[in-house]
Amino acid sequence: RDWMNIYDALAKLPWKKKDYFLWKHDLFVLRTEPLSEEELCKRLKVKTLSHMRKWEKTSEYLALVNLYIESQSAKDLEDIYKIVKDKALDGDEKAIKMLLDLQKQARTFNKTVISSKVNKDESDPYDELEL
Repeated sequence: RDWMNIYDALAKLPWKKKDYFLWKHDLFVLRTEPLSEEELCKRLKVKTLSHMRKWEKTSEYLALVNLYIESQSAKDLEDIYKIVKDKALDGDEKAIKMLLDLQKQARTFNKTVISSKVNKDESDPYDELEL
């Protein structure tokens, strides 16, 4: 599988949809102050966001939400790992077992990703050509 992050996916959208999604999910990287709905309308040069709310019901939008959730899950897992690691280092037996299990799962996942990449790299280069 080719890994695409939410920002790569959003880069392929028209700018108004991209900005709306960034605003809706608070994904602006450089913005420190939240943007109000009125300010977003000005930025998008529209009177209301009704057309964007309709877009939220499309498969395109839902695919983006799923990609966003996947990226958030990775961040959540990282945060949980840090908490479990700290508890394990303090001697919490349950945390030690959970930490070892998380590490084992990460190794398994990484082996799977590396294996699938190696298999892809070994495939016929002509397989990807579209006729």
